Amino acid sequence: MTETTLCIAPRCGAGSGPRQAVSGHLTCTSCLTRCRRDLAGMPAIVHWLGLHTIPGGAGGEKVSGSREKPVPVRLDVLAAISPAAEHVTDLYGDQTGPPSIPTTLKSWVWLICEHRGLTYPERADAGELAGFLLRHLDWAAARPWIGELIGEVAHLRKVAHTLAPWEVHVQALVAPCPSCDIRALMRIAGEPYIECDQRIGGCGNCWTEAEYERHVAELTSA
Repeated sequence: MTETTLCIAPRCGAGSGPRQAVSGHLTCTSCLTRCRRDLAGMPAIVHWLGLHTIPGGAGGEKVSGSREKPVPVRLDVLAAISPAAEHVTDLYGDQTGPPSIPTTLKSWVWLICEHRGLTYPERADAGELAGFLLRHLDWAAARPWIGELIGEVAHLRKVAHTLAPWEVHVQALVAPCPSCDIRALMRIAGEPYIECDQRIGGCGNCWTEAEYERHVAELTSA
C-alpha cells in the first residue's frame, strides 16, 4: 500500500483539508506555487512600503507613553522594512509591531546555508534574500520546517498589505480551474500567477501563466 503524505503548509485546502503533497516534498504544488508568488513579489512589497514611511495625514506617530511631538515617520512601516535585532516567530499573534521582512527572510536563508554548507550572503537586501529562497525552495520543500517558512512568508505579505494597502486590479478568467473545475480563476494585475479564488467557492490553487495557457489549449482542442 502506498503511503499518502499530506501537505504540511498552514491552511492548505482550507475547509476541505490538506491536499496531497508532491512526491519527494512535504507540500502540495499549490502551496509551493503560492510561496513562490509571495517571494517573487517581496522586492516590490518592500519598495511599496518604503514609499509609505511618511504618514499621509498631518504629523506622525506619537511615541507611546510620552509627550513628545509626533514622529514624522511611520514607525510600524519602518519596523517592517528595517532589520530587527532578532527574528521572532509570532505563533500566537501577540507580537507588538509588525515582523521585520529582512530579518525574517535572513533567518530562513541562514538556516538553508547551515544545512547546505553554503556561504551566508551577509550584505544581501530583502530582494536578494527572497531570490535566494526562491532558488532553494524545491530543496526546502522536503524539509520538515517548510510549512513554517511558507506560513511566515505569507504572513509578511499579509502584514504589508495591512500597513499600506495596495489597490488590486483583478481580472476574472473564463476557463474553469484545472483542479476543482469551478469558474473562479482570477489574475491580479502585475503578478505572474493565477489563483482560484476561495471567496467565490474556488479551491485556492495557484497556477503559472504557462500552466493556465496549457490548460486552455487542452480545453479548446478537446
